Amino acid sequence: MKIVLGLFLVLGSFFSFSQTVFRGTVADYDTGEPIAGATIFLANTTLGTSSDNEGKFSIYLHNGNYEVIIRMLGYEGLTFNLPAAMVKPQGYKFLLVAIDEELETQNVDDTRDQVWYRNLADFKRYFLGTSRNGESTEIENELSMILDDQSLPGHLIASSRDILKIKNPNLGYAIDYLLNEFRYDYQKGFVSYSGFPFFIPDSTLSKRKQRRVERNRVEAYHGSLQHFIKSVYYGRTMAEGFEIRRLYRKEDPVHRGKFIDSVAIDPITSIAIRKNRDRREYLEFSGYILVTYLKERESPLYLMGMRRGARNSQSSIMRMTVDSTEIFENGSLFDPLGLVVEGYIGWERFGDMLPIDYFPENDYEVRGN
Repeated sequence: MKIVLGLFLVLGSFFSFSQTVFRGTVADYDTGEPIAGATIFLANTTLGTSSDNEGKFSIYLHNGNYEVIIRMLGYEGLTFNLPAAMVKPQGYKFLLVAIDEELETQNVDDTRDQVWYRNLADFKRYFLGTSRNGESTEIENELSMILDDQSLPGHLIASSRDILKIKNPNLGYAIDYLLNEFRYDYQKGFVSYSGFPFFIPDSTLSKRKQRRVERNRVEAYHGSLQHFIKSVYYGRTMAEGFEIRRLYRKEDPVHRGKFIDSVAIDPITSIAIRKNRDRREYLEFSGYILVTYLKERESPLYLMGMRRGARNSQSSIMRMTVDSTEIFENGSLFDPLGLVVEGYIGWERFGDMLPIDYFPENDYEVRGN
């Protein structure tokens, strides 16, 4: 199973960095009047706020690359990229265009046919995932979804009329998810999705449940793509438990559509896939790499249908769809669609994702690489 993780990853930092204040004013495009109550959030984080009575807001940012989402009922939304290093201290003014009041609101019927529910089950499987966290995650307004298996034969294409309301009890988050695109190729087993999630921590948990949630978060974080990208940026892949090897793939001459993989004996370090140019870091490698996380066993749920026993480590295969992509100081990828992942990390889907400003307590004590 292959997956393109297009969730606009803006990964949190290993250590504390100086903060930048992103401030602005939201106003009506036609009248210039301030808009109170507009929602402003940074995709894939818990960082968000609302504009005050004067339309003003402010959010503190660590260095990195962010996707900013601005939404207000009755107005067209704004979505844009914002590197923290380029934030202007004087702030910004955002003008929202009102939606035509004559546009009719589309009613969402509460009845669906069997094909729609079958497609919904497939969407949940390939978007939320089949891990313990994925299976416990729920979409509360799933009837708003448009599930299309006819426009492109052999593909499932999903969209939503509304922001998806997702609840992940295992990790203790409610998530507002603005789905940009979802596509699954049934024949090739290829999944791609992108969107803008806003994580809202559950503040009603008892101390006992909070401790359990925190344990689940730590487990979900270790060995994840988020963890791996951070360790690459800081040159700590070996110290964090990741082993990287070159992988060579060729077509199987006997079985059409299959591949034969061979792996180099000697591991490589993050230096081999991280390049520095003009004090800027880039993720850059050709071909394939095999990434093995040595500190956790495979989940029994991952092994279902694989016809083999469990391994003491988790292996994933990665390749880049671009020549290189910049990595910012907080570990974020400039082009999150530039990395294709299969294997264990590819199996972990949205149900295992954490906000990028999540940081495991006492996780990064100083260790030799």
